Amino acid sequence: MNKRDIKALVEGRLSNERKKEVIKWLLKNPKQQQRYHKLKAEHVAQLLKNPQYNGHERAIAKRNRLYKLVGYAALIAILIGSAVFLIQPSREPSVEKVAVLMTTTTIGENKDVVLPDGSQITLNSNTSITYPHSFEEGIREVTLSGEAFFDVTHDEERPFIVHMDNGVKIQVLGTSFNIKSYPEDQNVETTLVSGKVRVVEEKDNKTVVLNPSQRATYVKNEDKIIIDKVETENLTSWRQGKLVYDETPIREVISDLKRKYKVTISVASPEIMNYRYTGVFDNLTIEQILDLFEVSSPILFKKNHTKITLYMNK
Repeated sequence: MNKRDIKALVEGRLSNERKKEVIKWLLKNPKQQQRYHKLKAEHVAQLLKNPQYNGHERAIAKRNRLYKLVGYAALIAILIGSAVFLIQPSREPSVEKVAVLMTTTTIGENKDVVLPDGSQITLNSNTSITYPHSFEEGIREVTLSGEAFFDVTHDEERPFIVHMDNGVKIQVLGTSFNIKSYPEDQNVETTLVSGKVRVVEEKDNKTVVLNPSQRATYVKNEDKIIIDKVETENLTSWRQGKLVYDETPIREVISDLKRKYKVTISVASPEIMNYRYTGVFDNLTIEQILDLFEVSSPILFKKNHTKITLYMNK
């Protein structure tokens, strides 16, 4: 995909399926998101200058055209850089029933989202959630990529389902839980805080039911689900800016740091990847975290601006 695809998205020349593909691509490319926002702002500005409209007709036509392009109040959010998209299939005239909203976060950003049913979601860094403008009768479905904490409004008549790109879904009625499902990670984790959830691996229909303080870990390359008992506060503390690790593989720690801070991290000593880290980073800067690595583990670092290299102290 390239600039032509972004321009076509801005100008509304893509089919709904192609639009979804381009948006997914944008979510994985922060630099391209900046290009999108720039092109969108330029396009809207051009529309405002269009001389073919005049008087009352110009105001009405301009308003309708802008609403179609960016979706109601999302116009202002897009112009200031918010990654909220409105996807509207052209065949269905009812906007409220078919419109799909997508909200995203970038590196180091958390964001609160309130769904149409009142459910409250907190998104972690580099995360996207897609959900309908209004839920259909009988079911509530959203799609998540990344990490989020869910506080779902109870509704016995409408189950709440979270879909993930890796073929795992979560089914609930009303509860609070955390999902960590980044495409680049080896595992998908669902941690239950309250209520009850069902974790389903859709390919083979592997199903487990969680009780509070339990975590289900789907291991992608082994195609299996592991259940263990956890301290839920530790696994949801990212909402307060804290990162808590208990014998956590260093690979996961590095991934979290790259998502929270605008840095690249490389590993010079392969044996580091076998290390498991225990510690708490309570709203620390990346420099403070690196210093903690050196005093609490055999890991040393070199830092050059935003580039960090880890190596083992021998």
